[in-house]
Amino acid sequence: MNIAIDIRSLTAAHKTGVGVVTESVIRAMAHQSPNDHFVLFSTGTQETLMNIPVFRELNITVVPLSLPNKLASALWTLPHGPTMERFLPTLPDAWLFPHAHVCKTALPYVVLFHDAALRAAPECFTWKDHLRAKATNEEKVFLQAKRVIAVSEHSKNDASHFYGIPEERITVAPLGVDHAVYAAREQSQDRSYRAAYDLNHPYLLALATREPRKNLESVVLAYTQFRSRSTETLPLVLAGTTGWKTRALDAAIRTSPYSADIRELSYVPEKHKAALLRGATTLLFPSFYEGFGLPVLEAMACGTPVITSISSSLPDVTGNAALLIDPLNITDIANALHQIIEEPHGTPLRALLRKRGTERAQHFSWKKTGAVILDALHHATQKY
Repeated sequence: MNIAIDIRSLTAAHKTGVGVVTESVIRAMAHQSPNDHFVLFSTGTQETLMNIPVFRELNITVVPLSLPNKLASALWTLPHGPTMERFLPTLPDAWLFPHAHVCKTALPYVVLFHDAALRAAPECFTWKDHLRAKATNEEKVFLQAKRVIAVSEHSKNDASHFYGIPEERITVAPLGVDHAVYAAREQSQDRSYRAAYDLNHPYLLALATREPRKNLESVVLAYTQFRSRSTETLPLVLAGTTGWKTRALDAAIRTSPYSADIRELSYVPEKHKAALLRGATTLLFPSFYEGFGLPVLEAMACGTPVITSISSSLPDVTGNAALLIDPLNITDIANALHQIIEEPHGTPLRALLRKRGTERAQHFSWKKTGAVILDALHHATQKY
């Protein structure tokens, strides 16, 4: 079977969560199904196309098209414009769209549904985000798909509730984790990677894009509350790219009496993430809404205790392997920090969460994710 895959998410200079999922799923499918041929297609400028990772698998062909993405999107929204497969050397049997970008095809396709954040938490986004989603016409992309792959049971429910996708056309494929990279055992390069950030000492870590949905303002406020009634002096590290609507977060950092102990890192390269997670005393991830919550799974695989939200998909990912808090309750987050750090209960609790977290993470793999998506693709061309 010839499978075309839209890899525009892999042209970003800084790999996003969708980019991680896209690359991981492609490699998993290619290894599992050597008789299938995977054609990876992307538009972009000559500069951005250089960001596409190298695929050495023999059943993978990369087809880059030097055409700016905005121009390509405009082309594919024309009523009588060309389909995406027109730019491929041979006609594929089906498409896989890892994200609901602007797309145009006359072939059957499968699309991944990550979350309904724009509709479930519209206040967390800008007017540009909503305008872009409207231009993309996500709902049409989902409704015309042969199969929609939701990354969690929670995402499946939201796909049905917010987009009207019939549940019988949605398949759940939980995301995975690379256990060779995200492992509890300290790696030889970890100290040098952390040294680049001057972090070879205990610290608390929040790993997320700086945007309202990630609830980083509450992380800072809870940290301030925790420090005000504790003798512990662990610094707080905020790692992630700057997104949007950061004014409240910036103010919380600036006005905290412990602002000198709050470190702000920008984008952390993928190869550094596991080292930062392994070095952290705990990961704070009190997001208001997630379709899955990949950083939580990666932290558990690294043996890092996790504090995360009791809402959306996150309890499905963690099971009983994390401290679950109300993301709207700052005191709840601060109390969780006390539980996990203060002695005498901190050490045994961290040990318990490490054990549960690594065991829980073993239930997830990209091989499993890829197998479900492959099956959906193989069925996409069948006529009933």
